[in-house]
Amino acid sequence: FLTRWFYRTFNKRLERFPWEGFKKLMVMLAAVHPWTGTILLFTALYHGYLATGGFVLYSGSLVFIGVVAQFIVYLLGKYVASMKKKWRPIHKGLMIVTWALFLFHIFAPYSIWIPIL
Repeated sequence: FLTRWFYRTFNKRLERFPWEGFKKLMVMLAAVHPWTGTILLFTALYHGYLATGGFVLYSGSLVFIGVVAQFIVYLLGKYVASMKKKWRPIHKGLMIVTWALFLFHIFAPYSIWIPIL
C-alpha cells in the first residue's frame, strides 16, 4: 500500500521505472509479511504486559485489538471460502485504523487506563 507510493515518489528521477526491482521487493515483503505480523502480535502482548504490570485496558490495548482484528481477517480470508476475495480491503482498512490507534498510543499512552486483572 505505502511501499508502492514511496517507491514511485522517490524514484521520479529515473527515466524508466524499474518494475523488476519493485517486483522483487514486493515478493520479498509478501513472503515475510505474515511472519512479521505474527511476531508483532506476540511482542505487542508481551510489551503491554511488561509496561503495565498486568492486563490493563489502555491505549496500547486498542492497538493490540486492531492487530488481532487484522490477524482474524487474514485467517478468515485464508480459510473461509466466502471471504477469499473480500478480506484484503477489510485488512487494508483495519491497517489505517490500527495506525491511527498506534499514533494515539504514542502521543497519549495513558489517556485510557482501566485495570482488568
